[in-house]
This record gives sequence, C-alpha cells and structure tokens, in this order.
Amino acid sequence: MPYDANLVLRGKVGGVYVDLDSSDAAPTTIAGNDDGNYVVDLGVHGTGALGLDCVIVLHDQPTTYANYADFVIEDSDHLSDGWQSLITFPRVYAYMREIIVTATTAYVATDIGQACASGGYDGLIREFSRKLLTNGGTGKIFVEMQDSGDTYATSVSVTTTGGTGAGDMVGVGRVVQTPLTLVRRFSTPKRYIRLGADAPDGGNFGDVDILVTGSQHNHVNNLYR
Repeated sequence: MPYDANLVLRGKVGGVYVDLDSSDAAPTTIAGNDDGNYVVDLGVHGTGALGLDCVIVLHDQPTTYANYADFVIEDSDHLSDGWQSLITFPRVYAYMREIIVTATTAYVATDIGQACASGGYDGLIREFSRKLLTNGGTGKIFVEMQDSGDTYATSVSVTTTGGTGAGDMVGVGRVVQTPLTLVRRFSTPKRYIRLGADAPDGGNFGDVDILVTGSQHNHVNNLYR
C-alpha cells in the first residue's frame, strides 16, 4: 500500500507547529497547507480490511474558555472534492475540571449541559458518573470551565442550576490537563483522508499532531512476519 512518508494528517510546517484555531483550513493536496494539514494517500484500495488507527495528540492547554474542538476525519477518492465524514472524535472542551461529588439529590441525564454552580463557580456539566444517578452515590463530574474563576478549588456544596442534581464535593477539583491523546480505529475503501475544516469552535488549541498508524496492532512476536 503506497503510504506517504509519515502518515501525517497534521504536523509541523518547516519544523514549526501552527496553532490549531478556528481559521484552520482543510488541505486539498498531499503536500499540505500553511496550517500544517496534509492529505494522506492510502492507495487505490484504501486501508484494507484490517484498518488503521488515527491518533490525535494535543500538546498544549487552550488559550480561551467556553470553546471546543470537533475533530472529524474525512475520506474521498478525489483530492479536490467528494470529501465526506469518516470518523468523529469525542468533543474536546477548552478547559475542564474533574470534581468528585456525593449526591444529596440524585442527578438526572438532563443535568448534562446545566450550570454546576457552587461558591462562585459556574462551569457547565459535560458528563457525570452513573453512580450519581442514586442519592448518596459518589462519583465524578466533568465540568467545562466558563472562565478562570471556575477552579472548584474549595470543597463545597454543588447545585445544578436549572437542573435537578445536588451534592457535596469531596476534596477539590482536578484540572484535566494536556497532553491529551485520542485514538480511533477506522477502515475505508477510499484513497485519501484528511482532517476536515473548522475543527475548533473559536479558541486556540495550540500544537496538535494527527497521525495515522497500524503499529498499535502489530504483535511484537508475530511468527508470520
């Protein structure tokens, strides 16, 4: 299969990273563009049945709040057009805190997206443990920080503004830090793949590598090699 040299979908330009931000442009050539985005040529048969892994590495903390990035890998048989979504990664929020809470009022699914207010903190709930669906359960809540004040650095009572759940924090919040690595397995019969345009919804996510590899599924002691 005639892969390009490094299977790089996003990387450095002239030895230097270009920050991933809302002005990012999707590439239309294997040679890439000024944003460091490249088209990978998988060959006329695509990946084959075994597929490949797409690995995203975010090296930096974002520089703005209340923004997110949706990474969508596209495929096509033509460089200039025909691009369609192939795989979508979990949404990456700019600043996240992980807090541990004991529910005093059971949380419900519709609490996701509601404000997680406590002691001047006003982050938004983006995910929580199923243990918090039961009154008295203890579990994690992932909170999107809306500004620099949403530190959850004090163990206090947590209420869901506009929602149902409430609880008491156990300890203090933990910053969900980069570097962050995301991996998705995929298979396609098409020849070309690339990162779609407009991954970030505003904000700047800094240095990002997006690589394609099959090595994670190569066994070290493969007798048939």
